[in-house]
Amino acid sequence: MDNAAYVTWPSARSNNRKKGLMSTRQSPNKMEKQEFAYYPLTPFDGMVDHCGIAAGWLVEGLLDLTTIEQGLNRIIAKWPMLSGRLEFISKLMYRVNVPLDTLPPDYLPFALTHRESSTPITAYVQLPLPAVSDALPQELFIDPSVPKATRTWVEKKLPLTYWHITHFKQPGMHYTCIGVSFSHALLDGTGIANLVHALEAEMLGKPWAVPPALHSGQNENHLQVFLNRTRNEIVKEGKEAPENYTGVSVVGIWFVVTFFFWHVWQQVWHNMQKKMIVLPVRAYEKLVLDAREALLLEGKKESRISTGDVLAAWLFKTVYATEPRQDMRVHLSNMASLRMFSGGELSLYPHNCFIPIPYPVFTVADLQATPVHNIAYTLAGVRASLSLGHAMQVHAKIEELVNHSFGFKGYRTLLPFDSSAEESLVMSNMSIARMVDINWSGAGGGRTLGRYKSLLMAPPILIGNAVTIAGRLHDGSTLIDAVLSGRRMKEVEQEVERLIKRAFESAV
Repeated sequence: MDNAAYVTWPSARSNNRKKGLMSTRQSPNKMEKQEFAYYPLTPFDGMVDHCGIAAGWLVEGLLDLTTIEQGLNRIIAKWPMLSGRLEFISKLMYRVNVPLDTLPPDYLPFALTHRESSTPITAYVQLPLPAVSDALPQELFIDPSVPKATRTWVEKKLPLTYWHITHFKQPGMHYTCIGVSFSHALLDGTGIANLVHALEAEMLGKPWAVPPALHSGQNENHLQVFLNRTRNEIVKEGKEAPENYTGVSVVGIWFVVTFFFWHVWQQVWHNMQKKMIVLPVRAYEKLVLDAREALLLEGKKESRISTGDVLAAWLFKTVYATEPRQDMRVHLSNMASLRMFSGGELSLYPHNCFIPIPYPVFTVADLQATPVHNIAYTLAGVRASLSLGHAMQVHAKIEELVNHSFGFKGYRTLLPFDSSAEESLVMSNMSIARMVDINWSGAGGGRTLGRYKSLLMAPPILIGNAVTIAGRLHDGSTLIDAVLSGRRMKEVEQEVERLIKRAFESAV
């Protein structure tokens, strides 16, 4: 490949090749004066700088590395921000330093690594995928060189995205695992979806929507401009902010320490597990249909609830179905994108742009006694009431934190749940981003069989009580990632089996 540098290293199980790839904007034989664009991020990005994210796909066939490399180079040429470097500015504040025009010959706008597995994919997972399966190992989607903390990206001036491909070339069993890793301080789910869909389009020779161009010197952050304008409009019109927003909580250092050790405790003593659920169309459609019919019988507006509301209610109720502590207060933390309030202004904004929906706190007893359709109705009502006023409340709390004196005893941060609850189930619904059924045929791939996600943490702990509704496969099946204790995961597995059985029995 043109302009590619190679480094090889030994592996006990496979042959590896690490490639430093250079952008199509490079001119290795001539150094020109470099100009830079400085793009500020917002405190919304700083609030999630404690981790990176690795997103991966299991694909039929062998994806072609050259095609992927060329596609990424074309993306970088059109979207130069992705070739930048993260820089720390102040508390919760980062910016991206973006080189414009010519890049130095040793400058890596992204990383792409590759290995061939000597072990067949069926050693990791049954194919076709069963209703519930263990998550594929993270090592299939990332290279060991991938940073685990945002500070590593900053201190070592590393490429913003790390791509990794694992090929399975056993006779008659050709598969590819492809993953992309990045700091959560840079992109949210919609942002990485925009990048992956751009790669999909480039490989297929199709157009895609390119974010606004950057200019030399200081640039404005589009979300910050939108929030500032919104705040001025609210003040000018004398609008009152919504009361009692409890979707986020300001907490101190001891709460954070307790939060950390709770997850360690769950991992060590409660057999924390990470699994993927494949829910057939017939199963979740019956679940939604039954919920809507039950609401009609009660005289409620059934069209108010979405498939996402029903799945969230069903999962929330199932996770705590056998919880013995009836008086325990539990909270569902689910996110909503601020892009929906912008009239399209933020549709291409790739950075963190979400706030938690202020769902109420339930006792376990109430959650167990309330039918799924009524929980879904409650969740839908709160979701529909979300407004820019709520966003401005979160923004005001973040600004307060940014201006707060920083010290051990004075440490404060914002967490996305109601601190009056004793536990929170963290949920994310990524269906709208269409992040599952990516078309890899432009690189020689077949169907997408699964999508996987993991957090990159330093130290490497497994953050539990988390569920992601990932999206739909080519056949309409919904993929759900779950990280739960052994007992709760067993309850979810049994409920998935019951739901599928009921759906197919009713169709006979």
